[in-house]
Amino acid sequence: MRRIGTWRARGVLVVGVLWALGLAGCSRVFSRPSGEGFEPGRAHLAPGPLFAPRTSFRFALFLPSKAGVPLPPALPEYVRQRFPPLQLVNVASEGVALPTVRISESPASEYPLPDGETLEMGVRRLTPHEQAQLAAAERVLLLEFTTEPPALEAVRQAHALALELARAHGGLVWDEVVREFFSVEAWQALRLDGWEQGEPLLENHFNSYLFSEGEGIARILTVGMGKFGLPDLEVSQVPSALTSKVGTLLNLIAQLMLEGTPVQANGGFLVALDSLRFEPLRERLLSQVLSGAPRKTLVELSPVEPLEGSQDNRIVSLFFASHPGDTPSERPYAALAALFGAKDEIRSTDHDDELLAASRRARDELLFRIKPLFQEGMEPGTRLFVKAPFGTRAGGTEWMWILVTDWEASALAGMLDSEPEDVPGLKAGAPVEVNEDVLFDFLLVRPDGTTEGNQTERIILERSGGR
Repeated sequence: MRRIGTWRARGVLVVGVLWALGLAGCSRVFSRPSGEGFEPGRAHLAPGPLFAPRTSFRFALFLPSKAGVPLPPALPEYVRQRFPPLQLVNVASEGVALPTVRISESPASEYPLPDGETLEMGVRRLTPHEQAQLAAAERVLLLEFTTEPPALEAVRQAHALALELARAHGGLVWDEVVREFFSVEAWQALRLDGWEQGEPLLENHFNSYLFSEGEGIARILTVGMGKFGLPDLEVSQVPSALTSKVGTLLNLIAQLMLEGTPVQANGGFLVALDSLRFEPLRERLLSQVLSGAPRKTLVELSPVEPLEGSQDNRIVSLFFASHPGDTPSERPYAALAALFGAKDEIRSTDHDDELLAASRRARDELLFRIKPLFQEGMEPGTRLFVKAPFGTRAGGTEWMWILVTDWEASALAGMLDSEPEDVPGLKAGAPVEVNEDVLFDFLLVRPDGTTEGNQTERIILERSGGR
């Protein structure tokens, strides 16, 4: 007898990537209030914009030996003429009106660079030739800036000053806040190009790091927003299937913070696409919104208690407390759907010989090749989805995708990555368990975005005329 199944291909249509993805164990423990919801017990930020009253940041230029081009002989006049918003000061200067810059020089061997994985991440943009140039650097020119945020023009001028000095002296720029090296070309492209109406695309100025919190769950942390006097953002309990999309949400929230969107009295922060002032980003995101989507969502921001002795920037934690869900991993799906919309493509098809043969091939590949790889440990950032059946109220079947987080013997556990149409008690992001005997297909997504599998859905799409 042929079976007819209802197939669902579900996804929030928003494309985003973490600006810099670091897969590692959680290196810091953040203290936050417990519980969900906008309850009185949770610590709240003061209402209003999130700018600090004052902020300082540093760039270090790694230069060749003193045989290179000397520094301008009259630095105060040079800065005054070329970068008028900035005032050059020395270490003894007190009570000087901001913004200011202090310039000092030291041997490269005395500058405290990080080591290990942090330094490896820091040089990832440099070519082998530039890395050799860095290793041979003999001196460091340190630029220390202090501003009263938002002070956007002063921050732009700070980046321009670093660029001009690095270009003139054949140096490489170390952005101390984000812990990353840049060639002059990359610094120009990421730090100075793309400003609109005196405002930057903020996602070009900070990095976002991804940390594992367990099987299928991640934490995202931004680093670098302190240059603009803004706190960095962190969000926990993110299903790994949503890390890219939540990364896009963080980029959007950061831009709104830069534009002065205030925190509400209860800690709420309204994320509204239509209120975004930076036109290129607004148009890019609006082009991905589905018809009828609300285009806005409410999130909650809560201060994170700093670690003792920490010199890091302020951090605020993002919660989805106002969105439905029985578990923290379900709520991000609802928040993204409220902002961008969610599309469910429902197709019914015969389970005929062609489709069943494709499913058998997929199951053989999954059980005999992919399963051992998964159990041994795949490359960080790789995601495995399987398609499994769920019973509907009407007695039918919905075939939905599961993000696999554990596979012991023949039992799989994971999170539902589809929004059920008629399956009681389930939402996208809900924890589910299935047996490998019922699996119909798989989809393997690698860190570089390439995929493998999903052959049965291609057959269904061809039959229905879809793409």
